Order: sequence, then C-alpha cells, then structure tokens
Amino acid sequence: MKPVLILGARGMLGGALQKQFPNCIAWDREDCDVTDFARLPEKIGSLGNLEAVINCVAYNDVDGAETHRDLAFKLNSDVPANLAKICKQLDIPLVHFTSQLVFDGAKGEYAETDLPHPISVYGESKYQGEQNIQKQTDKFYIIRTSVLFGPKGQSELSKTSFVDLMLDLSLKNATIKAVDDEESAITFANDLAVKIKEILATGLPYGIYHITNSGSCTWYGLAKEIFAITGRPVELVPVPAAEFPRAAKRPAKAVLQNTKLPPLRPWKEALREFLESNNITFKI
Repeated sequence: MKPVLILGARGMLGGALQKQFPNCIAWDREDCDVTDFARLPEKIGSLGNLEAVINCVAYNDVDGAETHRDLAFKLNSDVPANLAKICKQLDIPLVHFTSQLVFDGAKGEYAETDLPHPISVYGESKYQGEQNIQKQTDKFYIIRTSVLFGPKGQSELSKTSFVDLMLDLSLKNATIKAVDDEESAITFANDLAVKIKEILATGLPYGIYHITNSGSCTWYGLAKEIFAITGRPVELVPVPAAEFPRAAKRPAKAVLQNTKLPPLRPWKEALREFLESNNITFKI
C-alpha cells in the first residue's frame, strides 16, 4: 500500500492522521522546510510513489495574522500553492485544510458551493490558499473545518484548543466568561482524520468538502458542555464578543454545512468520548 505524506505531523490534526495512516511518512518542521520552494519538489519527489500529500501546515493565529500578514499568507497561501504544483507534477492528490473563517457570517450557514467573503487577514490568507490550489491542480481535496479539538499536538507550536483552554482556566478560576454571540460548528480531530482516510480510500470526487461534527454552538455553549461532562465547579458567565477586544474581526455565525458527505456524529457525543477517554474529570 502506498504511503501518504503528512506535513505538519506533530500538530493536533497531524497526530490524529498518523493513527489512521500507520505507514505514513510524517514530516514536521524538524524534517522539512515547506517554505523552501526551490528544494521541496525534489525532497517530496524522492519519496517515490505516494498515495497523497496531506498538508496540516498553517498559520493559525487568527489575531496574530493582522500584524504578521506576510507570514500568514506565506504559510496559508503560498505553501499550499507550491504543494499543489508539486502534486500536479507527481500526479497525486493534495489534501489541504482550511476554515469557516473564509466566510463573513452574513448568511449564517454555508454550503460548499457558497462564495467565501473573508473579513480578517487570516480568512483572506486561507481563501487565497484555496484559490491557489485550484489554479495549480485538479486533484485536490480542500477540507473546510471548524473549531478543532482533540489530543494536544506534540509540536511546541501546536495551537491550544478551546477545550484545553477551558480546562486549564477551570483549575485557576472560580468564574469564567465565555462569548455567547459567535456560533460555529465543532470538530473532533480524530473524527476528521477517520473521514480523510475514508475519502482517500474510496476515491471520492475531488473538490471542496465541509467536514465537522453535527450541530453547532457558541463558545459559551461549548464551555458549558465541557464543564457539564467533567464536573468542574465553575461559574460560567455568557458575555458578548465585544467584552474581549481582539485584533481580527470574526463572523457572528459561520456554521459549515456538510452537504456532500454524510454528517459526522453530534459534537456533544464526540466531546464526551474525548473527555471521558482521557479521564478528564474534576477531582478534589
């Protein structure tokens, strides 16, 4: 069986994907500089016959992108463009992950066919990455996902999920405020990785797919469920987003609709499995 190449392998999603593709080639920053556009074609080409390249590399600091625009576009737009070009030359598919933040929230719920309209630098960089991939190759799976949680990535640069953030805060604070006027779908990294394996194994048509767990909620709604499952004795207070001034503008509601694939299980079910399987409960 041909291996897949996973880039950004030590992040949360990269780690989940490695479990689904045990014979994969897993590269992170220590193994490969994906911004070395001159050498990358030869480095990937030397691996021989691959099933696919799965790109988990990204600049994920939504607020940081407002002041680090060049880096955000380099990682979220230029790198995917170059990978798509390489995959075209090797005649293999590229799997790339993007975000609900390519939408402005005016419609509230979005199908794969809806036209993006980003309202932040981060969203702009992710949308340009989507466009660049489609210009460079026909064999692509652009996967839009939303609010990812799961086992922590091994990389020191791996982004902390909202679930981990809430759990950490609950150990230090009796009262926690959570935004209750921004709504998104939620995605368990392990469920997403399983679906990616299925997509490649069944050879689904190339294109853009939305993959999230079923349902949606606000940050407050997600935090409330986390503390209900874990029994953390905190007072949770719903607040408007305006109470937490942030550099990047965010849509009030940008829920990804999974219209091209059967829906994943409900997010509450996935969250409970994750928390209980890791024995994350409140202990005095």
